[in-house]
Amino acid sequence: MKSKIIVNPMANKGGCGKRWPQIRAELERHLGPVDDDDIAMTRAPTHAAALARDAVDAGYRRLISVGGDGTFSEMMNGVIADDRPIADDLVLAQLPGGTSNELCRSFGQLSPGEASNAIAMGHTRKIDVFRAEARGYAGNQVTRYGFVLAIVGAAATISWRAQRVPLLKRLGPFSYILMTAFTSLTYNPRDYRIRIDDEAEHNVPMWSLMLCSFDGAGEGLMLAPGADPGDRKLDLIMVGDVGHWETLTKIVPRLGDGSYLAHPKVSRRHATRITIDSDQMVRADVDGESIGRLPMSVTMLPFHLKVAAVHRG
Repeated sequence: MKSKIIVNPMANKGGCGKRWPQIRAELERHLGPVDDDDIAMTRAPTHAAALARDAVDAGYRRLISVGGDGTFSEMMNGVIADDRPIADDLVLAQLPGGTSNELCRSFGQLSPGEASNAIAMGHTRKIDVFRAEARGYAGNQVTRYGFVLAIVGAAATISWRAQRVPLLKRLGPFSYILMTAFTSLTYNPRDYRIRIDDEAEHNVPMWSLMLCSFDGAGEGLMLAPGADPGDRKLDLIMVGDVGHWETLTKIVPRLGDGSYLAHPKVSRRHATRITIDSDQMVRADVDGESIGRLPMSVTMLPFHLKVAAVHRG
């Protein structure tokens, strides 16, 4: 199967671009020589989506992102339209080159060599895709397809702050540690109106809400241990009305192993459709990218995407 390789040289603070010759050599060791015409470099945010769409139009049916989860998510958004893939026989793949590589981590493909081997073997796994709709910062309607997680509240604010300051962006994962500590000590729970599936709307104060398809997210976070990325369900985690010190000492330190879920003000359940709103300004984030603010709706879509992954016993 002929592959289009979409490389984000700016992933991992530019480290992906520096490592691309070594990553390419590893890919060619498993797949054979790669023609330069089969490689496309992203030049700006969202460019991967356009490159992916053009690749499918040109007849490619296997698309490989070289970067992090943001690059893969952009590529995925380029091949979905009107809640369906633009071609039925697509296979997507990720070569780990970003700060967060959840797709590879979840399937045990931690190095470019392991990921390249999975691609070469031709084995695939099915993953879920959800649609998120929110109000853009300019007041426009924003639609984004996601595969890892959608978050609102404090968690989305941490992500937005960590990416907004150029100096912090250069710090990589450490920027999230700094912003998590700062936000924990300054962010107050908001009052939300939430509707889950066909249930009645109810009001609830929350510090943050997370909808997870995979068990992990970001660098070293285990938000939803045991989550199945192909079960057509989202793990809905609500962190309730927690105070600043309680957040900093009882929630944040336990995000790495998922033990924060045992906190009495944290709940977890499955959902396939969520609508959430607030009278206050609350940020919304999909797959690590700030898409705007509430109101937001998230809907699990009735199809799977095939991704290159080796099945492990």
